[in-house]
Amino acid sequence: MLPEPLDEASRLPWEGHSVIESVPDTFPGVSIVVPIYNAGRFLERTLRSLLFNDPKGNEIIVMDGGSTDNTGVILEHYKDHFKVCISDKDDGQSDAINKGFSLATKPILYWLNGDDLILPNALGRVRKVFDQIESVDVLVGNAYLTELDLTPIRHFEFTPQNLRFECLSDYAVNHLVQPSVFFTRAAWDECGPLSNELHYAMDADLFLGMSRKFEFIHLAADLAYSVYHEGCKTRNKRAESISELGLVQAKHGAFAEAHRTLNLVVEMYNSAAGQLQERRDGHSTTSSECDRCALLSRKVEAIEQEVERNKDLLLSKDLETP
Repeated sequence: MLPEPLDEASRLPWEGHSVIESVPDTFPGVSIVVPIYNAGRFLERTLRSLLFNDPKGNEIIVMDGGSTDNTGVILEHYKDHFKVCISDKDDGQSDAINKGFSLATKPILYWLNGDDLILPNALGRVRKVFDQIESVDVLVGNAYLTELDLTPIRHFEFTPQNLRFECLSDYAVNHLVQPSVFFTRAAWDECGPLSNELHYAMDADLFLGMSRKFEFIHLAADLAYSVYHEGCKTRNKRAESISELGLVQAKHGAFAEAHRTLNLVVEMYNSAAGQLQERRDGHSTTSSECDRCALLSRKVEAIEQEVERNKDLLLSKDLETP
């Protein structure tokens, strides 16, 4: 039974009508790693979404990087539902996930970020597929990208065809939704761990590597919500995240696709530079306009640095290719 929420705003829309379905004990279990740091604004809702799945046979491993907000209070409230809960300094999200999987004991591996949601009974559907298809190593379900209030932005419906490497290599256009992806220990041991040097595209790096070695099985069901909000790394650091993705694509041999991805950063630079020039040409003198110009100028400089840095890095990748 779900505990009462600490914050009523964390009560999920489906709590009043959905029923937690029992899963056979014979189905393989899932190790769920929850990497967090100062996630108190969203975390309770994420944890409640996990608890709207039959817990038998599964384990929740919480890896907190030493949060200083109200994360600890939330974890204390839900502690009886965790197999492991560690709060200690780490080297970032990738490091937290790697450490979590090193503690995992179940045959299916999965991570859920502290602001995303898994849908009711999704784990049972996933476990059923892994039970019925012996050869499955990576499973991908459909998912929604949503606003913070869970208003849908985009519905991702995959097919077996667009889950092949040839399609996923153009990852900026054809990408997976991380909280709807599950994989076996064998796939992780072959293609992991996540690179601690990657801060935005570590999931793309892992999934591109897996798609070259394993067949991705599609589950035609909605499994998760990926929540897009102001605090998202890929939203706040758009140029950096796109640049990192381009370098990951190059790492996996998708050079044409990598160049196209990095061109998105160039387009961002040109757009920001154009806006800055328009403001300067307008000769605005108000304090607010000056502040906007200064902010835009810093943005242009940052994107320009990303463009130049990644030109050099991508060139080095080209030279490394035999």
